[in-house]
Amino acid sequence: MAVLAGSRHIKLERQKKYFMNLLNAFGLLNMINEGLDGYQQEYLEYINAHKERVKQFADWLKKNCSEVFEGVDLDSFDELIEEHDESKFSEEEFEPYAQRWHGDGKKTFEYEQAWEHHWQNNEHHPEYWLGEDMPYIYILEMICDWGSFSIASGDMKELSDFYFNKAKEDPEKNLSDATQEIIEDLLIKINSAAGIE
Repeated sequence: MAVLAGSRHIKLERQKKYFMNLLNAFGLLNMINEGLDGYQQEYLEYINAHKERVKQFADWLKKNCSEVFEGVDLDSFDELIEEHDESKFSEEEFEPYAQRWHGDGKKTFEYEQAWEHHWQNNEHHPEYWLGEDMPYIYILEMICDWGSFSIASGDMKELSDFYFNKAKEDPEKNLSDATQEIIEDLLIKINSAAGIE
């Protein structure tokens, strides 16, 4: 157990260093040093919790649906999961997202720019591919992103519900037929592993 705790400490220190470098690079370090406003702190906590739930879903997937990783470089996949949504810490995204989701709730021009920046810099978003087929490894990351909400709610059916009731028909997502077919095949396997009919 001490070895695990030690490796977790090293991982946390590495994440902290990476985060501090990001903050410094994007000029947010001064804002942090002066103290985050309440809504900014809430958003920072949300990002970290979301990233942890994405990792939890990825771990669940590896444990319960290992066949979906056939032919996937697991080191590359693990790196994607580790770096998932790092752009949310950027100057372009942090403040507009914090305002939108934990501040005044307004969908401002700055938020729209932040959202565009986000999907243009994160290949797990179908918008990035503009209707083209998504590479399989990014589909897996996207499934883990969506699955994180199932982890949060404790309801594994939420993943399928989100896809079939929202994402599949969303014109902004513009999922290609091949991408939809892969997602639906993955959902069958995930639902089977979770005991969902």
